[in-house]
Amino acid sequence: SRVIDADDQESDKPKEVIHVPTSLCILLIAGYIFSGALLFSLWENWDYLTGSYFCFITLSTIGFGDIVPGTDLQAWAGEEKLVLCALYLVFGLSLIAMCFNLVQEDVKAKCRWL
Repeated sequence: SRVIDADDQESDKPKEVIHVPTSLCILLIAGYIFSGALLFSLWENWDYLTGSYFCFITLSTIGFGDIVPGTDLQAWAGEEKLVLCALYLVFGLSLIAMCFNLVQEDVKAKCRWL
């Protein structure tokens, strides 16, 4: 008697390929960075360029540490904003990783096609 694994049955079915445009990934990342820049410029009383710089440097994991939110204790109302900042960054890192993976799969598929 042979035991059939559920994974074996799923591998027999043709996999449906869902194509996500690379331009959509780029627009999604840019929109996320610029919306975060607006958020941090309002919260921290930074100008928009400083907020954009902070979001890009932080989400790209370069993190120079020259601009840090929450250093002006009067501008921050409490730990709630720090938690929201952490959630923004964690979700942003996940979003960027997902978009990089989608673009990587698209490039691999195009290279196989050649």
